Amino acid sequence: MNRLHTGIHIYVVLACVTAIVIDVTMALTMNEKSLLSTTISNLAAGDFDAAQDTGLIMVAIGVVLTGVVVWREFKPNWINRSAAGLFAVAGLCTVLLALYEAYSKVSPSLPKLHDWATWGLGFCFAGALALIAYEHGKGRLFFRILTLLAALVFLAAGAATAGVNDGIVGLVERFSIAGMLLWLIFFHAERLWDPV
Repeated sequence: MNRLHTGIHIYVVLACVTAIVIDVTMALTMNEKSLLSTTISNLAAGDFDAAQDTGLIMVAIGVVLTGVVVWREFKPNWINRSAAGLFAVAGLCTVLLALYEAYSKVSPSLPKLHDWATWGLGFCFAGALALIAYEHGKGRLFFRILTLLAALVFLAAGAATAGVNDGIVGLVERFSIAGMLLWLIFFHAERLWDPV
């Protein structure tokens, strides 16, 4: 493994940990905010949005860099190329979520940009994980199960935020994002520990 890939793996692990620390710190210390009821998006559109945006953008860069790793390190077939492309789009969707106020509308007659970016992130990231699980889970049952579980948790908890009580929507959303961040940490830490 070359220095670029080592640097990418270290960056993504640190970016995910930093984002978790920022989110938990903000949710626990801001006025009347909590991990249960306040979504990541609400914090990113609040008084101290720069901190939350920083964490989100760090993760977005990490997701795109994951696509770079898949593109450069894995066999150049359509499955890996598609997964790399989906990671790139998922990263761009995360940037949109960070840089545009959570509940602003581009046009009253159109869906919110926030909704489009959320759906794009959900389908692209979960799709990339499904492809990775299929292509790289052969003979690695634990990796395949964890990757598919992360995709399922990410999609299911993300979709559930549309129907849960406002009192726990923040917790459900964080459960979804946990699937994403924990998989990223696992994937990059594993490659640092045991390069393929």
